[in-house]
Amino acid sequence: MSAHRALRDLFRAFEANGPGVLNDPGDAGSIEPTGYGQICELVTTGAETRTLAAPTKAGIRFHLRMTTDGGDCVVTASVTLNETGNTVATFNAVGESLDLISVTDASVIRWDIVVNTGSVGLA
Repeated sequence: MSAHRALRDLFRAFEANGPGVLNDPGDAGSIEPTGYGQICELVTTGAETRTLAAPTKAGIRFHLRMTTDGGDCVVTASVTLNETGNTVATFNAVGESLDLISVTDASVIRWDIVVNTGSVGLA
């Protein structure tokens, strides 16, 4: 990416099917963020589940948000989501979201919640 196109390229990354957008994999699917600043918008048509893959390196910033609430969506992370050791997040209303960043904790790369908007349930 050249310096004179940096802002344009960042803006375009979040267009439909751009590298910043992770499409919702649907019920029982796996969400696999790999780059900084990606977003996945959850759409449910009933009670559904997703798996959030473990990050591959520290420093990945990722946003997970419910945009269509046809039923609760239970997201189970492959590694912990916070220092408390929670691995399950339940989204049950439009607008609920988790802003996550991957961190190294005792030589394990895991997620860490930066912001929990709308009181996403954690377990």
